[in-house]
Amino acid sequence: MRDLKIIPLPKDQWKGTPILLRYTTEEYFDVEVSEDPDSFHIDLVKKRFETPVTHSPEENDFPDGLYADWWEGSEAWGIVSDDGKSLLACIECWAEEWSNRLLVTELWVADELHRQGIGTKLMNIVKEKAQRDGRRAIILETQSCNVRAITFYRKQGFQLMGIDTCCYGNFDIDRREVRVNMVYFIRPDIVRAKEEDLQEILDLQYLAYQSEAALFETQDIPPLKETLEEVREELKNGIILKMVTEDGRIIGSVRSYQKDGTAYIGKLMVHPDFRGKGYGSRLLKEMERCYINKRFELFTSTRSVDNIRLYEKLGYVKFDEKAVASDLIFVYMEKKPTA
Repeated sequence: MRDLKIIPLPKDQWKGTPILLRYTTEEYFDVEVSEDPDSFHIDLVKKRFETPVTHSPEENDFPDGLYADWWEGSEAWGIVSDDGKSLLACIECWAEEWSNRLLVTELWVADELHRQGIGTKLMNIVKEKAQRDGRRAIILETQSCNVRAITFYRKQGFQLMGIDTCCYGNFDIDRREVRVNMVYFIRPDIVRAKEEDLQEILDLQYLAYQSEAALFETQDIPPLKETLEEVREELKNGIILKMVTEDGRIIGSVRSYQKDGTAYIGKLMVHPDFRGKGYGSRLLKEMERCYINKRFELFTSTRSVDNIRLYEKLGYVKFDEKAVASDLIFVYMEKKPTA
């Protein structure tokens, strides 16, 4: 049996390669939209065509191809023929930086390679990339008549994000071909903390800051002396985010407040068992998205070299240092809004 190896597809070699997205379907999701003065109602109901319908690349005014100019900076992987000239399967993705989501722009497997788990393997590459790059979600587009694709994506953990009833024309609902947007949320999730979360976050703080205490060989550091009432006050005056696993366990957190055009960020923490996965970066990026056009400021100690390295990687620069004790120097870092 042939070894179907998935490899990177360099842009300079594969740009413009056509993707022959052809499928036949006997079913579709009928989009039913109704409204009244106080609400909108949208239902997607699976129905059968009277006769099978085939969609082919020949009918597309904008045929799909790898590395389209509008996906500048995209990446692709796939399976190629033995002579290295033909494409047998591929996936392409593009980073939507402003929303910190990864967009799957192409996913295709040749008919002769169906039902071999290749689509899953390709999708896993993108999931791993999204996790590695600290993205909060993966998004993609399909059509209401492509029931096979929708079924596959749902098995991959995607869920409905929304629809566009006039993406391809003004009569998409009547044509039974409505754009369907789907999303896969990268676990763990990051959401705002509530009052009932604060004790668990404080317990995590006591655990996470043990490594910081070890740097100074003392337990007498502020994060290990903070009280629940003080954390409540921080929630009242600012934002606390929590990172939650699928079973509801809090494994990370960060908090902030703003004053005079600056968002002050503090208490960035990740459970020791989950470090090295990019979760700290995800938490900090998500906190930054809570503010619009603000300057960000945070501080750490000169001994916390890993923290400094992380902040510099995310665009923070040092602007001040203060000695608060003979053996403790704080480094202040900032990130200014982009013009």
